[in-house]
Amino acid sequence: MVSQLTVPAMRHRPIYGGVFGKGRYSLATMPCIANGLHAVRYMVIEPRAGSVLAQAGEKLEALANARRLLRATSALALQQSGHDLGNQGALWPSLEMPVLVPGARRRPVSRRRREIFERSRCQCHYCGTGLTLEGKWHVEHMVPRALDGGDQPINLVAACVKCNLAKSDRTALEFVTAKLPDYRDDAPIRPC
Repeated sequence: MVSQLTVPAMRHRPIYGGVFGKGRYSLATMPCIANGLHAVRYMVIEPRAGSVLAQAGEKLEALANARRLLRATSALALQQSGHDLGNQGALWPSLEMPVLVPGARRRPVSRRRREIFERSRCQCHYCGTGLTLEGKWHVEHMVPRALDGGDQPINLVAACVKCNLAKSDRTALEFVTAKLPDYRDDAPIRPC
């Protein structure tokens, strides 16, 4: 009797947000044996095309490698298409921009947003820049929703617009350890 080679079941779930888009790519896991022990390989795949973008022994490493590949290929595609984003003008002429009228009534701030702001001690969680309750800042997910980060209070912090947009779909740990050139750890801590 001939034994058949069985392929282990690969499980995958879609990844949403950032360079991964709206579920086009999936994070897959496949059981394997490494150094004589049971292990799991993580892969970022494109199920429709049947291609593997990245694989690694750690989930964050696989995501980081796939992110790098997608950013590099999108930059190369832009370069080949002849688009020059360096000379991109403003989206709207300054005449069309709305002007804030002093003394105008603003929308009330929700209790949840106020709690997140106060828990973050009125500053950006990442760079320490002082924030105002009515000012421009984002409620930020430390574990992004793209990686199944929930809306629980422990996962939400206040972040300045610059840090939140730079963080994109990375985890808080990935963002802080990436040593971004514009990361400021000398920012003063201001009380509310």
